[in-house]
Amino acid sequence: MCVKNVSESTVTGSKQPKVLAVIPARGGSKRVNRKNIREVGEKPLIAHTIEHATKSEQITESVISTEDEEIKAIAREYGGSVPFDRPEYLATDTAETASVVSHAIDWYEKHGESFDVICLLQVTTPLRRPEDIDKSLTLLEQRDCNSVISTTEYSDPPHWAVTTDEGGYLTKYFDRDQDEWATRSQDLPTLRHANGAVFATTMSSWRETSEFFTDQTVEYQMPPRRSIDIDEPWELDLVRCLYNSDKHG
Repeated sequence: MCVKNVSESTVTGSKQPKVLAVIPARGGSKRVNRKNIREVGEKPLIAHTIEHATKSEQITESVISTEDEEIKAIAREYGGSVPFDRPEYLATDTAETASVVSHAIDWYEKHGESFDVICLLQVTTPLRRPEDIDKSLTLLEQRDCNSVISTTEYSDPPHWAVTTDEGGYLTKYFDRDQDEWATRSQDLPTLRHANGAVFATTMSSWRETSEFFTDQTVEYQMPPRRSIDIDEPWELDLVRCLYNSDKHG
């Protein structure tokens, strides 16, 4: 295990909370084959998240949860800790992330390690920065809340969503009158969504809910450029372009 030293808080003089970061990386992927080890900036995708966790000043320990032998080898090559095998039943398309997180927590507790905060870092958001993680964890410590989730603004107003009815005709997804339909985007309320970069919660809250989104969740806002969550091949292409632009721009 690679455990960082727990430092003294400069604000309160007390020890910082012990933070476990779980990095889930199963081998299968429906839309982008072998997504977690596809290259971005000449490095496998998982390497970026391992580096973010390593450079974070607040994460005590990070762990990769995977069932895949190739991913294990690549993770270790880039300094990642893979102390256990993810069970096959948690590596299916229908397996819930919460179960993966709880499995990691239980493994550490069986080996005598406990933590104050659990942080989920998805491999598919490689444009996040270590400071995004640390600022999210600082919010969790300083605000009256149970959890923090990173968010970003919708690129297009969701108010304008459309779908097709049973007859195949285009219809407005949300119920609104024609005046609302014609509203300028700048006049609409700003809505945001979880971007997948950082999820953090206290261990006590996780024990009660097994969820990152609770009735006392605050957001850490990130710009759209760093918030792309790779789920489709074109998003992988876009992330590669943005990464190279940031690196050489």
